[in-house]
Amino acid sequence: MAPLFSLFLIFLRNFGVILTLFMGLEPKPLIVNFIIPGDINLPTGGYRYDKRILQEWDTIGVDSNLISLEGDYPFPTKRSMQNAIASIEGFPPADISVVDGLAGGAMPEFMEALSKHTKVVALIHHPLCLENGLTSKEASHLRDTEQAGLEHVCGVVTTSKATTATVNTLFGFDIDCIETVLPGVERGGLAPAHTTGPVRLLCIGSLIERKGHFFLIDALAGLKHLEWELDCFGMLDEHSDLYKTLMQKIADHKMQDRITFHGSVSDDEIEHAYSQSHIFVLPSLFEGYGMAYAEAIVRGLPVIGTTAGAIPDTVPQSCGILVEPENTIELQNAIETLLTDKDQLNQFRLGVQASANDFPTWESSAKKFKEILEHWA
Repeated sequence: MAPLFSLFLIFLRNFGVILTLFMGLEPKPLIVNFIIPGDINLPTGGYRYDKRILQEWDTIGVDSNLISLEGDYPFPTKRSMQNAIASIEGFPPADISVVDGLAGGAMPEFMEALSKHTKVVALIHHPLCLENGLTSKEASHLRDTEQAGLEHVCGVVTTSKATTATVNTLFGFDIDCIETVLPGVERGGLAPAHTTGPVRLLCIGSLIERKGHFFLIDALAGLKHLEWELDCFGMLDEHSDLYKTLMQKIADHKMQDRITFHGSVSDDEIEHAYSQSHIFVLPSLFEGYGMAYAEAIVRGLPVIGTTAGAIPDTVPQSCGILVEPENTIELQNAIETLLTDKDQLNQFRLGVQASANDFPTWESSAKKFKEILEHWA
C-alpha cells in the first residue's frame, strides 16, 4: 500500500496543476519578490546575476517584483535595518521571496520578519564572512548574522557547487535544501589569435582586495623585458588606498604606458576589449563562481587565474593555468609561459573553444531557478 499512498500524496500536491491542464486554463504565474541591497545596475558580478535572472524571468512566466533596500551593506546602520523591516508591510503579495545574500546575510532580523509573510529563499553568491579585507571581528560578526538569517529560510540558492559545499559546511545548512544555479554566459565573437606586437592582457573585476590586482602588478613588474599591455576594467574608487597604492607601484616600476585602469564601462566597450585581447588574467583570492572567467572562455581567451574558491570548477584545465592565490612567483611564471610559448597559448585557445558550449545560457539558468522556487513555494 505504501507505493499507492505515495502516489496519492503526489497527486494531491499537484492537484491544482492537473486541474488547470484538464480544464485548459493558463497556469498561474509564480509571483516572486526579489529583494536586493542598493542599485541593481552596479557593475558587479552579483548584481549582474540578479539583473539577468530577472530579465529572463520576464520572458518565461515569472511575475517578479524587484525590491531595493537602502543602506550600506553588509554593515547597515540600525536605522537602515529598522527601515528594511518596516518596509515589509508594503511589499507586494508574493508566493515566495528571494533575498540577495548581501542584504539577507547582514540582517537576520529582517529575514525573520519577512518569513512571517512569505517563504524566504537566500541567494548566496559567496558567504559575506569570507570576503577579503575584513577584520577578525567583522568576519565573526558576519558569520553569526549569516547563520542566524538562514534559520528563517526554506532553502538556499548558490551560484556554484563550491559555494553550495561551503554553505553546508560553514553554516551546517542542510545540503538537501541547497540548490546551485550557475550564472549564464553571454555569447560573443571569438578573440583573435596573437600574431604580432604586444600580447594584450585583459583583467575584468572590481578594484577590491579580493580580485588580486596587487599581485598581478607585482608579477608583471618582473616581466618588463617581454612585450605585453594590460587593460583592467571594473568598478573602482580613485580615492581608495588600494587604488593609490597600485598607481604608485605602477609608477615605481615605470609601467604607466603599459597598464591602464579603465574603470566601469559599457557592455559594448567590454565586448570591444574582449575582441582586442589575447589572454585573460584575474588572480582572485576567492570567487563564489567567477563570471568573468566563463565569459572570457566563451570568447576564446585562454585564462590565467587561481585555485581559490570556485575558480577550478569554472576554468577547466584545458583552458588555462591556475596558480595558488597570493603567489606572485607562480603568477609571474604562468604569465611568462603564455607570453613566450606560442604552442602552449594556441593549445589553450583550442581548449577554450572546445569548452565554450559547456557553459549554461541565462535562459537555462533562469528556468532552473524558476523550477526550484516553484518546488519550494
